[in-house]
Amino acid sequence: MLKVMLFMKRKPGLSLDEFIEHYERVHVPLALTNARNLVHYERHYLRPGRFVPFGDEVIEPDYDVITELWYESEELFEDQQALLRRHPEVLDDIVADEEHLFDRSKSRFAYIEDRVSEL
Repeated sequence: MLKVMLFMKRKPGLSLDEFIEHYERVHVPLALTNARNLVHYERHYLRPGRFVPFGDEVIEPDYDVITELWYESEELFEDQQALLRRHPEVLDDIVADEEHLFDRSKSRFAYIEDRVSEL
């Protein structure tokens, strides 16, 4: 299983609630139209909060959403990436929506290696 995490910040001027509403109502269906080889798609929205060890101040997260994408294998993920490189027009609607929704200059991604502690 390959897990890919996307870390994204909303465009200035969008409230977090507006961002979440648009992401769920518009962006998710767009993304799912091209979700070949994807077996899991999950969004984790980050809300500002306070944490005593960090000084008990309300802290605005660097990102507003962490999106989790799972693929059966790295090979299937790479096959999808190769297809998108050959046919970038497939992403036109998604990229246009991302331009409206995200500050793409702050977007990041990473492959995930999980470790679980027994409790």
